[in-house]
Amino acid sequence: MEKARIFELSTIIFAIVILTVLGVFSDIYLNSINSGAYLTAHAKQDAIPIKVIAMQYAWEFVYPNGTVSVDKLVLKANQTYLLEITSKDVIHAFYIPQLGFKFEAIPGYVYDFYIVINKPGVYDIWCAEFCGPGHYLMRGTLIVVS
Repeated sequence: MEKARIFELSTIIFAIVILTVLGVFSDIYLNSINSGAYLTAHAKQDAIPIKVIAMQYAWEFVYPNGTVSVDKLVLKANQTYLLEITSKDVIHAFYIPQLGFKFEAIPGYVYDFYIVINKPGVYDIWCAEFCGPGHYLMRGTLIVVS
């Protein structure tokens, strides 16, 4: 075999080994991150329903007692909530980057999901779907209290 062919095969094998090692380590690392929150697939009897309504260019949160809050959601830590996400106008995406949650908000459709957040703190809420010229203004705050 000539030197060029040996070099070519060595380069390919080296690249495969490096990519495999990176893939394995990144999978291990990313699965070990604990955001302090989790989604549950099981309906909870004690879940508190909260309507999340997206609109250009704000988030509206409706609590069970009828209280409405704009761009600010306050939840208790270790409590199960049912978030009912929808949109009034165009497609949006309810995104909490620190917790890794992202759900589409589509007009005429309601996404239901149960959430429990264990770590008190202040988290960002973003729209992760381009929804118009004021998209950059569509930010909110999630406050998790003890």
